[in-house]
Amino acid sequence: MDGFFKFVLRGNVIGLAVGVVIGAAFNTVVTAFVSAFLSPLVAWATSNVGDYSKLAFHLGNSTFGYGAFINSTIAFVLTAGAIYFLVVLPVNKISEELNPHHDLSRSKRACPECLTQVPAMARRCSACTAYIEPIADEDSDKLIEAAPGEISLTTTASLTLKPGTVKAE
Repeated sequence: MDGFFKFVLRGNVIGLAVGVVIGAAFNTVVTAFVSAFLSPLVAWATSNVGDYSKLAFHLGNSTFGYGAFINSTIAFVLTAGAIYFLVVLPVNKISEELNPHHDLSRSKRACPECLTQVPAMARRCSACTAYIEPIADEDSDKLIEAAPGEISLTTTASLTLKPGTVKAE
């Protein structure tokens, strides 16, 4: 029982619970906004009179309520847009300011012995342990433009086999 209380009182679980409750309340507000304001505007724009969410068409004995579906779609788009612009963008901006993105491909160079990519300021290769001179200049032409782990060969090699030169044993 002690482990259960430790689990529940952790910051992550409580934060998640608060987020779910706030999200449900926010969804209720957005759905009410769509029903009260946007649905009548869409109904007016499409020349429908009355409650737009009650629009439906009949096919035999079946009734298809497409107005309620359109209401739900509008509520979803508004909720997703609000979460994106009010939560995701500000958090990404703050995160980028606290941990700026570093271009990892520009800070690498090839080891002259084994061609493994190593950081520009390294004094030894982590793969072959060869001593290398650090590169302090960020604009050096010795730095690699490719993605880390990708090595491109500068010369093309061709292999030609002449008939009769290879024997199978």
